[in-house]
Amino acid sequence: MLVVGATGRLGVAIALGLARRGDLPVLTARDPAKLASLADLLAAEVPGPPAPTVCADLSRPNAVDDIVAGLRAGVGTVDDVVLACGPFPRTPFEALCREDLERTLTVHAVAPLLLVHALAQDLATAQGAVVALGDAGTTRPYTNHVAYLTAKGAVRTGLQALAVELAPAVRVNLVQLGIVADPEADADPTRHHRLATRSLLGRFGTPEEVVHVVLSLLDATWATGEVWGVGR
Repeated sequence: MLVVGATGRLGVAIALGLARRGDLPVLTARDPAKLASLADLLAAEVPGPPAPTVCADLSRPNAVDDIVAGLRAGVGTVDDVVLACGPFPRTPFEALCREDLERTLTVHAVAPLLLVHALAQDLATAQGAVVALGDAGTTRPYTNHVAYLTAKGAVRTGLQALAVELAPAVRVNLVQLGIVADPEADADPTRHHRLATRSLLGRFGTPEEVVHVVLSLLDATWATGEVWGVGR
């Protein structure tokens, strides 16, 4: 089980959720210190073999090769992939430039799609699944995030295309998230209230609720090419 973007807030929650149910997550992210800390956290939380780690920066051309090589050296093959790539760059429209678009598209769309392509035979042999985290902003855009929303829209379409290419052996699905609570970012109670009231439920989601949906999609053997919207 490969978790891409494992050291982000939702990536950590997903890795913990997988370990607690008995899976052995392979953790990949760009910061070796954060990877080591997460591996220690999992070891403290769940008895068993330590979670393998692979350090790779998705913005670099060799990232996919590095991840695949790390997998081969560590666990050999992989059965499922969770794409929890987390960078959320703010790109005010007035300052938007080519580099913003290219970097964000690479991290959120190009590298993840190429990674699934590189692991397609592993996934097919295991009759495995890919689950990715998307953003409801791709259908309800908000300001100052053109590059991020463009990249999330691209990976959504790319994964739906891969669902067709990899069927019936591999299931590929996406969770389209609304706002997930972040105590640090949501410290302003006025802003918190204003954003929360946009939801039909009047509140933000939690990382634990995201984990529940991701695990459900990993186990949903009659679902592929789906976009599950949560947090409206």
